[in-house]
Amino acid sequence: MTIQSENVATPAYGTGSEDAAARSAPAEPTDPLARISLELLAELRTTMAARDVADRALAEHLSPTAAALERAVCDAVTDMHGAENDLHVNELCRHLPGLAPAIRLVWMHVIDARLDRVGSCCTDGGMIDP
Repeated sequence: MTIQSENVATPAYGTGSEDAAARSAPAEPTDPLARISLELLAELRTTMAARDVADRALAEHLSPTAAALERAVCDAVTDMHGAENDLHVNELCRHLPGLAPAIRLVWMHVIDARLDRVGSCCTDGGMIDP
């Protein structure tokens, strides 16, 4: 999904107060899995920034009709990725039927988590005691 701002299409994700809070996040966690999540979040932000640059460059060359088509394509790709993720989660549940309810609950939590909580939600960001 994109939003129009100053005649330039910009993605609706990765913006807002939750993203600003993430940039001023507390110290790095000592939990190795949380650290990996933070590294992956940094990669995500890099790819989001690259997409923003490409989206702005493309928007400069699109007629209003082409811009509407580009938004439709972006929406369709987003819907496609959502359907792919649903399929993958369901296949994971199918392979581990005893864990399926937990997998589905955790999946819903993870996809609803704000970017400023990556690596720290559900924990204090420190080591997780077994």
